[in-house]
Amino acid sequence: MAEASVAAERPYINVERRIAVAAVAYAAAAALSSWDAFAFLLGRYAVTQFLALPVMLVSGLGIASAIARPSAPLSYLRELLRERAIGAAWIVAIFCFAIAAFSTFKFQISAWLPFFADRFLADLDELIHFGQPWRQLHAITPDWVAIVIGFAYGPIWFVQWFGFLLFAAFLTNHKLRVRYLAAFSATLLLLGTVLRAAAASAGPIFYNRAFASDRFADLMEALPSVPSGQETLSTANYLFASYASDEAVFGVDISAMPSIHVAILAGFMPE
Repeated sequence: MAEASVAAERPYINVERRIAVAAVAYAAAAALSSWDAFAFLLGRYAVTQFLALPVMLVSGLGIASAIARPSAPLSYLRELLRERAIGAAWIVAIFCFAIAAFSTFKFQISAWLPFFADRFLADLDELIHFGQPWRQLHAITPDWVAIVIGFAYGPIWFVQWFGFLLFAAFLTNHKLRVRYLAAFSATLLLLGTVLRAAAASAGPIFYNRAFASDRFADLMEALPSVPSGQETLSTANYLFASYASDEAVFGVDISAMPSIHVAILAGFMPE
C-alpha cells in the first residue's frame, strides 16, 4: 500500500520540482535583466516575509490544527511539521525569489514599453458600461463600503497573498499543492509578466499624468472626498515618482492590466 501511494504521488512530485526549476529560471532571468532592482526587491521581500510569516505561521497552523483534530491539536501539529516543514520552507524561499523576479520585470517593462493600451482599454470600458464605470460606482457607493474596499485591497490582500502561499506550502495533498503552485506560477509569468507587456497600461488614476489628458480629471477631483481617497492618492504619487525617476521601490510599479490582486485570489478558488 505504501509503495502504491508513493507511485501515485510521484507524478505530482515531479511536477512540483519542475515548477521550482521554472521559478528559479524566472528569477535568474530577472536578475540578469536588472541586478540592482532584483537585489533590492529580493531584500525587501525577504525582510517582509521574515517579519510577517512567523506570526501568520503560528496563528494559521494553530487554527488549522484545532480544526483538523480538535481532540489533539498538538499531535496533529507535530505530525504536520514533521511531514511538511522542510518542503514548506523551500516553497516559501522560492516564492521570495519568484515575487522579487515578478516585481523586477514589472519595473523593467515600464522602462521598455510605453503605456500603449490605455486609450483602447478606456474606450472599451466605456462601451461595456455605457460610460465611465467609476461615475456609476461613486454615485451608489456609501462611505462605509469604500472603507471596506480600501481595507480589503490593502492589509487583507497582503495577508491573503502570504497566507494562501503558506496554506498551500503545508498541504499534505500533493495534487492540491501542485495545482495551487502551478496556478500561482502561471499567474506571475503569464499574467503578471507576459500579459503585462502585451497590455501595458497605467490605468485611470495615472491617465492624466501619463497622457497629459483631462479624461479622468473628475475622478481625481472626486477621490479626496471618499474615505481612504487620500491614501490612494499618496500611493499613486509614490508609484508615479518611482516610474518617473526609473527607481525601483517596494511595491513597484505602475500596472493596470491585468489585475494581479484579482488573479491571485481566483487562482486559489476551490473546485
